[in-house]
Amino acid sequence: MFKITHQLSILGQINIVHIYSFTILKIYNTLVLTKFLYGSENWTLTALQRRSIEAAEMKLLRPMAGYTLYDHKTSDYIRRELRITGILDVYDDDDDDLFL
Repeated sequence: MFKITHQLSILGQINIVHIYSFTILKIYNTLVLTKFLYGSENWTLTALQRRSIEAAEMKLLRPMAGYTLYDHKTSDYIRRELRITGILDVYDDDDDDLFL
């Protein structure tokens, strides 16, 4: 779990001025999301782990959308603006497929 939040925080430190948001979203979708979801059907996340994943994800997405923490934009608002699905939403959807 620590490795994933660490990777998300590293991606959040990339200088957004020099790299287009589209490229970072591609990296996010191909590397981070796939690595996070590998083996996730066997996990049970605690509330603390869910909060840390959410915080690391928003640390990456907030600068891409052009906002700071002090702009007081919600996570859902930023995700809608970037047109992406959150990591925990994808994780929860994968859990629903297990019972079909």
